Amino acid sequence: MFKQVFTIISLDMEGEVKEREKRPLIVTYLLLISTVFVQIYVSLIHPSEALSIFEAYSLVPASLFRGVHVDSLITYMFLHGNLLHLLVNSVALFGAGSIVEQDIGHLRYFLVFLASGVLAGLMHCLISPWSDVPLVGSSGAIFGVIAILFLLMPFKLTFIMIVPLPSVLVGIMLSLVELSAFYMANDIGIAHDVHLAGFLVGGVSAFIIDQKRALRGLIIATIVLAFIYYAGIYLDLIPSAA
Repeated sequence: MFKQVFTIISLDMEGEVKEREKRPLIVTYLLLISTVFVQIYVSLIHPSEALSIFEAYSLVPASLFRGVHVDSLITYMFLHGNLLHLLVNSVALFGAGSIVEQDIGHLRYFLVFLASGVLAGLMHCLISPWSDVPLVGSSGAIFGVIAILFLLMPFKLTFIMIVPLPSVLVGIMLSLVELSAFYMANDIGIAHDVHLAGFLVGGVSAFIIDQKRALRGLIIATIVLAFIYYAGIYLDLIPSAA
C-alpha cells in the first residue's frame, strides 16, 4: 500500500515538474521586450524629447509626495539610464525570471515583480522624501524575483552573475554586497536601498507563496552562510572576534 501511495506521489511530482517545464516564458519575454523597446525609442528621439520622458516617468521622491506623477512608481521600472544599465538588468531578469516564472506561474510571477518594484520605489522615496534625483530601472523588481529563486529554489543553477551558481550562493552574495554598499554609502548613483527593499518584498512573497519551501530555503541559506563564515575564519580570510 505504501509503495502504491509513494508511486502516486512520485507520478504527481513528475507531472508537476513537467508542467512547470512546459510553461512558456510569457511574462519574462514581455517585460524584456517592453524595456528594450522603451530604451530604443528613447535613444532614437531628440534629446529634449527624451528628457521630457524621463522627467515625466522616472520616480522622483519629492514629486511623488507632492502628488505629481504618482504613476511613476510603475513607469520608472521600464526606463534605464543607458544601454549598459539595461543590459545588466536584462541578463539578471532573464536569468532569474525564466526559472521563477516556470515554477510559480505567470500571474504570481508578474505580481511579485510589480509589487517588488513598486514597494522598493516607495521605500526609496520614504528614505529620501526631499530628493529631486530621478530613479529609473527595474533592479528593485528583479531583486524581488531573485529572492523568490533564492528561497524557493536554493540549489537551482542560475546565470544571473554570468558564472552558473546555485541560487542560494547568488542570494547570499548579493545580500552581503548590497548591505555593505548601503551601509558604507560609497556608490553614488546606485540605489542600494531599492535593491534591498525589493529583495525583502520578494522574500516575504516567497513565504506567502509557499511557506514550507521558503522556510526550508531560509534554513539552507543560514547553514551555507555559517559554513562560509567559519571556513573564512579557518582559512584566515575573515578576522575572528577578539
